[in-house]
Amino acid sequence: MKKLRQKIVLGVFLSALVVFVLTIAVVFATMNIQVTRSADSLTKVLIQNGGVLPAKSEYEKMDEQLGVRIPNYSEESPYRVRFFAVYYDDDGGVRTDLSHIAAIDESTAVRMADEVRNAMEPTGGFNNYRYRVSDDESMVVFVDFNEEYTGVDMLTLMLTLIAVAFIIMITVVFYFLSKRIVRPFEKNSRMQKQFITDASHELKTPLAIISANAEVLAYKTGENEWIKNITAQVERVSGLVNELLTLNRLEEVEEISDIEPVDLTALLTQTASTFDEVLRNKNVGRINEIAPGVVYNGNRAQMERLFSVLIENASKYVDEYGKVKITLKKESKYTVFSVFNSCEIDEDVDYSLLFDRFYRPDSSRTSSTGGHGIGLSIAKRIVTLHGGTIEAQPSDTGLSINVKLSNKLKPIKQKKVD
Repeated sequence: MKKLRQKIVLGVFLSALVVFVLTIAVVFATMNIQVTRSADSLTKVLIQNGGVLPAKSEYEKMDEQLGVRIPNYSEESPYRVRFFAVYYDDDGGVRTDLSHIAAIDESTAVRMADEVRNAMEPTGGFNNYRYRVSDDESMVVFVDFNEEYTGVDMLTLMLTLIAVAFIIMITVVFYFLSKRIVRPFEKNSRMQKQFITDASHELKTPLAIISANAEVLAYKTGENEWIKNITAQVERVSGLVNELLTLNRLEEVEEISDIEPVDLTALLTQTASTFDEVLRNKNVGRINEIAPGVVYNGNRAQMERLFSVLIENASKYVDEYGKVKITLKKESKYTVFSVFNSCEIDEDVDYSLLFDRFYRPDSSRTSSTGGHGIGLSIAKRIVTLHGGTIEAQPSDTGLSINVKLSNKLKPIKQKKVD
């Protein structure tokens, strides 16, 4: 349940982060648009009024005529707004009006005006100024909105800091609440695992009795079809019980122990050889692409079980006269292992569900081959414990099960208790 808590807290953190980021982005964009519109309205009024801001009464008349809207325009606006204008005469002369701004000299004003005239854009931004060029290009006006844009930036920064503080507080609070949230799931999971364990142990006794009675009957009356069926079904159910117990024990483990360097090349070669007789009976060829000297830090018993499960699965479902291909190699971040078996692929089957317990894409196939639908679930759990991934990849010629095992694990031996 520790990982479940981590996922819940991470989900809350990411949700809060996305919400605050989107909110700040919308606020920032909206305020920038409002400031830009206000500045463009001022430049429009300046162009229409010959480079001078009108009194409020005159502006209200222009407001109706031009369809511009400047928020909070008052009698003080002509004195408050920082702007300047550059005029071009028909004979090539240039003059400036810098009476409403102190930060710009005449040469800078002319240079800015020349640049925006050459840009062929009637209106736009120039650093923290908004400009507009008259239709006949005889006048260019600039409005300084540096304070307004700076105010937007400061507000955005404040909102960002507040958002960071809220995200941290929400995450911390939810971290402590998550324990109570997952408690019912933890209890339910614990009860399910306990039920599987208890039921499996309870089944072992009658199965042992049935098996013993079948042996006695076979001894007294001789082997017959019914006794063989009883023995086969007892073995099948016993195998299922053992696999359920194995999977249950693996699911109770949060982190693997007894991590040690394992020679996967030797282990895989040895495990694969145990299925040669099965493959020969089906006239199947085995192709090995096992890199030499692959050493991996993991649990040896679990690695052997992983190899055995996947090769056994391929051996069961490979076509007669087909092939099984086993691949092992070590990369920078992962140790890669895959098993391919040629078979007919059903397009209607969702092969990602193969690792779910008791999943049967074809119930008749599963029963005829003796599978329980647990083996691949065990393989997936082993891979997960080793920080890896497992996937089933169908192709035109067959099915490949690909495993990536993390190379980040360090050797840790379980302490022995005297």
